[in-house]
Amino acid sequence: MKPSLLFLLTLLLAVFLSACQPQTGSAVPPDAMESARTVEALSTDIVATDQAARTQTAIYFVPSPAPPTSEPTAAPTLSLPTEPAIPTAALQPTTTSSGSCDMAAFVDETVPDGSQFPPGTTFNKTWTLRNAGTCAWNSDYAVVFSSGDRMNAPEVLPLTKEAVPPGGSVTITIPFTTPLSGGSYRADFKLRNAQGVIFSFKNPAQTFWVEVQVMTGKIDIVAMVCSFRWTSGEADLPCPGLPTDTRGFVYSDFAPTLENGSIDNEPALWLGVRQTQNGTLRGTSPVMLIPDHAAFSAVFGCAPGQKSCDVVLRLSYQEGNQPLVELARWQKTYDGKLMNLKQDLSSLAGKSVRLILELEANGSPTGDWVHLLAPVISP
Repeated sequence: MKPSLLFLLTLLLAVFLSACQPQTGSAVPPDAMESARTVEALSTDIVATDQAARTQTAIYFVPSPAPPTSEPTAAPTLSLPTEPAIPTAALQPTTTSSGSCDMAAFVDETVPDGSQFPPGTTFNKTWTLRNAGTCAWNSDYAVVFSSGDRMNAPEVLPLTKEAVPPGGSVTITIPFTTPLSGGSYRADFKLRNAQGVIFSFKNPAQTFWVEVQVMTGKIDIVAMVCSFRWTSGEADLPCPGLPTDTRGFVYSDFAPTLENGSIDNEPALWLGVRQTQNGTLRGTSPVMLIPDHAAFSAVFGCAPGQKSCDVVLRLSYQEGNQPLVELARWQKTYDGKLMNLKQDLSSLAGKSVRLILELEANGSPTGDWVHLLAPVISP
């Protein structure tokens, strides 16, 4: 038998004998007492070791403590996002410059940027804008000057007389008068709604504007040709036009071939009458201030090869609503030669007038296609 087994049997016998003894003060045998102490020590070591192992394992897996709360918190209520309400005609949403209620979009304009005008010239510029917002424009809406040189334009004017629904368009015409000093001038504008809120385009900083050059010295009629109103009969003509337009036409040419076959490096205007018997073409300038000691000059000729060309050119003026006053007339037929035109305008110095150029066919309009080389008004 192994010593360990012998020891355990001895220990059990000692325990049994001690349990059978009466509970008196009789002494326990020394060997039994020693064996009991040994068992107690072993039991204590086993329990301590097991407790330590349990404690180590528990610390390793303990989760982070939840933050303390003073009161229990109710479970959150789930709410789903909703779509913004769509305004109807009965609602009047509050408008802002960055909102979509009031917004414009550019469609078209007249008087291109950089157009040249003499000092003191009165002209109109027109814009077409589309209502790109969700609110209708009405007579309480306005066009307002924003920045730049106003050039005698009104600071505020009505945007429209009739309602302009979303998607509709409106035409805005503003009168201007160029300054008396030469240079570049620009005037910027925005829109204002019925509540007084300023707005414009998708980019709220954007404006619509007019930008012109005021000429000093000589007045170049080629440079300002499309600021003239060109007509034939009852119809307004496009500028520039096309030589195939039977209603009449005008366009500029910066390397023209003249009646005598020479090619010039000065700009010219080509003019064609309406293709009817005694057809005409008329160009009316904006109101302009005629400078001191001024004169009109140009080189007049028929188009190369147009041997049936036979026309009369008239130069007139109109002051206010007064009747036209003819200043000069010149007749030209095809002969391979050029005609130098010059007309003194000193009698008009300091006056604001419209100048009128009128070309008329002598009978048949066939071949009545002419040039005005370097037409200017100069001191």
